[in-house]
Amino acid sequence: MNTHRYAALVAAVVIQSSALAVDWQSMSHSPAQIEVLNMRSVPLAESADKNGWAKIPAALSKFGAVVYMPAENANGVADIKVTADGYLLVACNYDYQGNKQGKWDEEAWDAKKFKTKGWHELSKHELEGELVKGDNRMQTIFVKQVKKGEAFRLRCNKYDPPYPILLSAGK
Repeated sequence: MNTHRYAALVAAVVIQSSALAVDWQSMSHSPAQIEVLNMRSVPLAESADKNGWAKIPAALSKFGAVVYMPAENANGVADIKVTADGYLLVACNYDYQGNKQGKWDEEAWDAKKFKTKGWHELSKHELEGELVKGDNRMQTIFVKQVKKGEAFRLRCNKYDPPYPILLSAGK
């Protein structure tokens, strides 16, 4: 490959990468509406509680995010039904949480699967920080524009379910 062609290819990749910049304002004005089995929404806020959130990225704090937390045992799964179009974020932890007994790993979504299904993995830079649960489990966050009627059965680990997150409309 000649150097001019290589330079053009690199420039195209840089342009595409910058085009993926997150438009938080638009996402906050168009949050999805969802129902999540055995989970309830609570404000996403820092807390000293082990079951709370130790660190919240600035972007999520700025736009008044809510997170869906298990109301009872979610068995590592988030069953999400989209009731209105909009943006949906999902936080997943990929730390070791136990062996593969129970075959939970066969239905687990890794980052590659999220991406092949149209989700965008948000970087620490895009989030302006990190999302860390009270038990020090770092979260990987994905975002997708979803449509009414879609349903997702998501699992990323053995015990911790994926945590659906919505930005507050109009913030």
